[in-house]
Amino acid sequence: MRSRAGLIVLIIVVAAAAGAAAWWWAASRPGPVADTAAGTPGPAAAPGLAASGPAAEESVPAVRAATVTEASAGRTVRVTGTVLPQRDVTLVSKVAGTVEWVAGGMGHRVEAGQPVVRLDATELSLALTQARAQLDAAEANLARLEAGARDEEIAQVRAAVEQAELGLTRLGDVLARQEQLYAQGVIPEETLLSVRTEYEVARLQYESARQQLALVERGATEEELRAVRAQVRQAEAAVQLARQQLDDAVIRTPISGLLAVQPVQVGTLIAAGTPVAHVVDIDHVIIEAGVSERDVNELSPGQPVLVRVDALGGAAVPGVVDAVAPVADQQTRSFPVRFRVENLDHRLKPGMIARVEIPLEEAFAGPAVPQAAVVQRGGRSVVYVLEADGAGRWVARERAVAPGTPAGGLLAVAGVSVGELVVLSPGSLRDGAIVNPIELDGGPFPPGAGGGGM
Repeated sequence: MRSRAGLIVLIIVVAAAAGAAAWWWAASRPGPVADTAAGTPGPAAAPGLAASGPAAEESVPAVRAATVTEASAGRTVRVTGTVLPQRDVTLVSKVAGTVEWVAGGMGHRVEAGQPVVRLDATELSLALTQARAQLDAAEANLARLEAGARDEEIAQVRAAVEQAELGLTRLGDVLARQEQLYAQGVIPEETLLSVRTEYEVARLQYESARQQLALVERGATEEELRAVRAQVRQAEAAVQLARQQLDDAVIRTPISGLLAVQPVQVGTLIAAGTPVAHVVDIDHVIIEAGVSERDVNELSPGQPVLVRVDALGGAAVPGVVDAVAPVADQQTRSFPVRFRVENLDHRLKPGMIARVEIPLEEAFAGPAVPQAAVVQRGGRSVVYVLEADGAGRWVARERAVAPGTPAGGLLAVAGVSVGELVVLSPGSLRDGAIVNPIELDGGPFPPGAGGGGM
């Protein structure tokens, strides 16, 4: 009986020992690694992981990943200036007169060569007619002198002298009466000036007739012929001047653009030299700003720039460097630079404040990752690179990197290669952790991405 009881006890002990050994073996087997601090657990273990022991109930952390890309960054010079019209002109009347017509009001578009203001040209037309008559008389006189005079011609010239004298005497009497009336305030100055002009023309005609008579009676000498030829040239110049003044009564714009101010009003009497309109060309605008001596040698005409104006919501407008001053401004010690911007929609207005961005030399070119991929571990900057372990699993390997220049939302780094996959926002992820990538570059994580076995 005692031997049977001993046998039972022995069996119980052996069974207990076997159970303990089995429990220890199962507990010591490797299973899925749970990273409770790395993010929200994934829905299931990664393919290839065996589900055995207590660890089979833990999930592999799901992570987002990004591809290491090639990026570049450069230095940009920023200056502030004022928007100016590419061209502008103030139209000035060269002759006196009364405004008869204007092209339009402020903001009206005019084309190059188009009339903007027209003056009453009645008096100017009369002056041209008189100048032409004097020229005709001088040319006829010269022709007669050069050909020599006949008796009948001499008689005709004498009659012309007498007639011119009578006309001069009559106009002299008229002028005297007009001067008296003007002194009494009966007539305006314009009427007096008109009579004086007629009198002066008659006097010149009388003198010319007398000279002609003297010449035809005795014949012209070479000196006299030269004098008459000079009179002809003088008369020609007078005709040219009168014609030019008549043309100047129509004031034209030399450039295409917009009327920046309201032109003079119809009916206004203006003097020579009076501004009558201002035309601005803003199809292209100019921005003038000062650039430091550190950067000016890196600028050249045609170099692209970006222009931003607060009135346009800060939107970037392309432009180019138009001209660079060879000397610095004595007060600011900066170099004046002019930038040109196409402005066909006329959104840029002269007087606006503009910020100009000038990209200079490339400062970096190499691998870059999203800034969210870089974390601090023990005072070091690290990223977690995804590697396939050959069993269909993804392993996050910690790798130290050297952060550099920000480049368009990315961070230039040294220590990774273009095309590698890095974990975004790794949190407390540790080196060697098995992870479940569910997203790559903003989209679903593709099977086999990065050369893994998934």
